[in-house]
Amino acid sequence: MKILKRMNKSNNRKNSGFTLVELVIVMAIMGILGLAVTGFIGTSTKQYKYATKDVDLQYEAQLTMNQIGDLIIDAQKGVKYEPATVAAPVEVASANPEAGYIATASAEEASSEEASSEQSSSDSKLIICNNDCTYNIIYRSSEHKIYLRKDTLDPATGAVKADGQGKESLMAENVTGFTPDLSEAESKNSVGLVVDFKAGDKKYTSKQNFTMRNKVPTGADVEYVAPVEPISVHIYYGGRDVSGQSISYVRRDNSNILEFTSKILGGNNPSQEVIWSYTGRAGDWSSTTFNSSGNTAKLSIGENETSKQFIVKVTSKEDTSKYTSVTINVVDTRNWLTNQEMQNVLVPGATLKTWIEPEKVKNSGIEYDPDDFEWHMESYQYIDGTKTKINNDYILNNNSEERVDYGGGIYLSYHIDKTKHWNGDFNQTIAVTSGFKNKEYDILIWVTLKSDPSIGSNIITLRCRPYN
Repeated sequence: MKILKRMNKSNNRKNSGFTLVELVIVMAIMGILGLAVTGFIGTSTKQYKYATKDVDLQYEAQLTMNQIGDLIIDAQKGVKYEPATVAAPVEVASANPEAGYIATASAEEASSEEASSEQSSSDSKLIICNNDCTYNIIYRSSEHKIYLRKDTLDPATGAVKADGQGKESLMAENVTGFTPDLSEAESKNSVGLVVDFKAGDKKYTSKQNFTMRNKVPTGADVEYVAPVEPISVHIYYGGRDVSGQSISYVRRDNSNILEFTSKILGGNNPSQEVIWSYTGRAGDWSSTTFNSSGNTAKLSIGENETSKQFIVKVTSKEDTSKYTSVTINVVDTRNWLTNQEMQNVLVPGATLKTWIEPEKVKNSGIEYDPDDFEWHMESYQYIDGTKTKINNDYILNNNSEERVDYGGGIYLSYHIDKTKHWNGDFNQTIAVTSGFKNKEYDILIWVTLKSDPSIGSNIITLRCRPYN
């Protein structure tokens, strides 16, 4: 019986649960642990937010500098900076630093509102001028933002077209400072830029120098003015500018008229009125004439003219200190080549020689060099009495022997040798052998200078005839 009572008493103790003191102690411990965990999580979250703000500001700064830098580097005509025409905003402490921006009030608002908004602005601009447009990088301090605007220019006046002003696009936010530096633009072709960013209590400053590809005018208060090219007079012959040059002209058997034109460049629409003149005519008995009208002139070399050099000069009528000229060296190549036979008839199996006359080359005003010649050949065939070209300007191999095969057993062989002339000079001789049998051909042979292919000799025609 006693044993049974003890067992009942023990069971009653086990079923009685926690006491009030035990519950209070447990709750206190749990509260302490909860506060510790909450504090740890809160601190971690705050640090994460701060770190994220740093990364965001740095990323925004780098992106902004890259975009502006690309525009500066490629500037074509000029870079200038226009600072704000009113005082920068005055910072006032914000009641909520986490709001993002610090509240601002401009100095103008703090003092008076007398200034006209049309005559003043809190915007500062970095303006990049190109050939067909300008890029306006606008820092609007009242909004803490940077905008980009592209304006299209009128190519005739260089001013912004009536409908050319573009729309502003946002480049960057959280901007509290924008300071271009053009102090080294002239000496080092470099533009510096400092941009300050701020979000909440986080700040970041980005500094960078950009080197421009082109040497362009810069300045804080100077509008871009295209450099004025100095006035210069030019003379043209055959469509190319020959001002101040010496050219060669090969005389022909018939007309020998050289035409020139003038043009005055540079300045601001300079007058195109000019005065033409020339020197070089051998004498009054010469039939050489020179005529001019406006910006054109013609030199006609007479058949009995012996002078080998002329100078044509053109002078600005408005400013006679501006002029230019071209020297014309007249080369008479009409008798450079001599043939062995006066009739020039080449029958099958026969050989005719043609050679260069050193004395004739020297007398034409060309410095004689037997290695400075290149031989040419053209072939024509007579078909039913009609002359037809069958070979265009075939350049022959100097100092070699070669056979030109026309097919069907028809051929022409030639051999070029350097031989000694009767006066002691070396010259070149070409020996041509005909293999033509039943057809008629004309073979045209001439030489040009390797040093100046535009100068060519007279043409020797070999008449290849079949057997009668």
